[in-house]
Amino acid sequence: MPRNMLMFFAGALLLAASAASAVAQEYFFSVPEAQMLVTVQPDASVRIAYDFKFQNTPGGHAIDIVDIGTPHKGYDLSNVRAWVGDRELHDIRVSEMVSPGFEVHLGMSTIRSGREGRLHVEFTMPDMVYQDTTQADDASLRITPTWFGSQYVRGPTHLQVAIQLPKSVQPDEVLHQGLEFSQKAATKQGALVGWDFPAVRLTGPHMVAVSFPKRDLQRVIHQTAIDLLVKWFSESPRVRIGMGIVFLVLFGIVFFRFSAGTGISVYVILSTGACLLFVYHPGWHLVSLPAVVVLLGLNEWLLARRKSHYMPPIAQVEGGGIKRGLSAPEAAVLLELPMAKALSLVIFGMLKKGILRQVQADPLLVAVNDPFLVQGDPLQMNEKDRTAFYRKAALKQGVVMHNYERPFLFLIQKNPTKPVHEINFGMPMKLLIQGTAARVKGFDLSDTKDYYRSIIRKAMEQAAAIGDIAQREKRIDRNFEWILMDNDYPTVFTYGRPYRPMWTRGSIFPTSGGASATSDIPGSTSFGDVASSFSGWAENTMGNMASAISPDALKLPNSSGGFLDLSGADHVTGEFFQALSDSATSGGGGGGGCACAGCACACACAGGGR
Repeated sequence: MPRNMLMFFAGALLLAASAASAVAQEYFFSVPEAQMLVTVQPDASVRIAYDFKFQNTPGGHAIDIVDIGTPHKGYDLSNVRAWVGDRELHDIRVSEMVSPGFEVHLGMSTIRSGREGRLHVEFTMPDMVYQDTTQADDASLRITPTWFGSQYVRGPTHLQVAIQLPKSVQPDEVLHQGLEFSQKAATKQGALVGWDFPAVRLTGPHMVAVSFPKRDLQRVIHQTAIDLLVKWFSESPRVRIGMGIVFLVLFGIVFFRFSAGTGISVYVILSTGACLLFVYHPGWHLVSLPAVVVLLGLNEWLLARRKSHYMPPIAQVEGGGIKRGLSAPEAAVLLELPMAKALSLVIFGMLKKGILRQVQADPLLVAVNDPFLVQGDPLQMNEKDRTAFYRKAALKQGVVMHNYERPFLFLIQKNPTKPVHEINFGMPMKLLIQGTAARVKGFDLSDTKDYYRSIIRKAMEQAAAIGDIAQREKRIDRNFEWILMDNDYPTVFTYGRPYRPMWTRGSIFPTSGGASATSDIPGSTSFGDVASSFSGWAENTMGNMASAISPDALKLPNSSGGFLDLSGADHVTGEFFQALSDSATSGGGGGGGCACAGCACACACAGGGR
């Protein structure tokens, strides 16, 4: 091989080895000494001066750039000056590694591997002196020296921090805020206080703070307790994350209770917006939690007020008179009693009239009595013929059958083996509500409601006033459904001998276990252990009726419990993402922080070091 070709390959290998070595080098140095002098100025700014002694480790990357953290973003690069020895450095930029902070490029004064050097930096920071919240005549300053990344620094540092106070301030007027002074002295410029840290790791904050008379100052920064709270909160990332999680959970409860479980896509959008707002505006983040708690309470209060309002809007006429002749279930609907109670009144009313018979007490199972049983499949009979059949059967039995009762009978006959609470009576209940609204249209609703409340009250009073058990039982039989509509009905049914409804007297009822048992109450022996009277059985049965009313079938304005239906937004969002999916498948397509607390909030943040 020619000699010049060998020399070419040898040179190439040397260059490659040198490049690999440079890539492998990392910043690795010690800071044997560091001094920070903070001079307080009349306009609430401070002049900060640093002196660092760097010892570069053999084999470490040359120290060519030093990052200096600042207390806040208000610094001005034009007043930053730096020297290495007697050589002034002019290449000073906004730091790429530390925020807030700047970087000093050492240039010709780069501290090479195994060498040492001293860096001096001076700059002014505005708005650093605050009103002391504990003493009206004092000012306060809190600050920490910059520090360097722990991955770069080895060994301890002898750190000294001094604060030069205004000219008239005497040493005995200066107070520390937790960390005692190492020294206090009087100088021609005013009191000088300092702290000495013989051997510390310069890889984290070393907060110092003073309070001193503000008589020489032209201004101080005023902060309220709320300002301090916001400042603390903005500098507490763990607290903010925790509060953010709690907010999202509570906001989800409020949102989905308000929207009745709809609007997932809207919730995601709002939550994302809230998170972005919290990142850039800690104050809004801080007030978000109490705000969402208030919204939660308000939403639950409004839902509680609306939960019984299931009647549609009714055109009423004041002074239009009272609508008389409503049955007990219709009156229950008008008074917006729980729908489970209104359903129970319908079933109990048909049991009382003999249209239905009780097959089982617990859970309640009923069957259509033979005279009212449509032969064959009820679905094969049209509505007109079914209505005529029920009317004829009622006339023959000498009872009154209301129009709203027929859909209930139809469903019970279709489901002969199902307990009442397992049959979906949503549609018949909707027809009952709409029919009641139509009947009271044009009347005075307020007077009509008062009229039926008085009927309920009188039924209770009359039953309670009768002492004779037989007469009392007859009066309860007559006003049975109206008494059940009162909240205190158990007091009537349990007074004296426990009441049993007329459709159960002298009968033997199958228990829930399949055996037969005669009882003074409508239920099996085991059920009687739980409910010692009809009132207990009725309460339990009416409670179970709630599951027999489907909100989907009712489709009432607030049947789902919310105020706003956002299911349409979910549908649109789903279609949007589906379109994106279809399009895709078709071929389209450094440093550190600082924490402040106490009576002032000014500190210097972390520095870098590379």
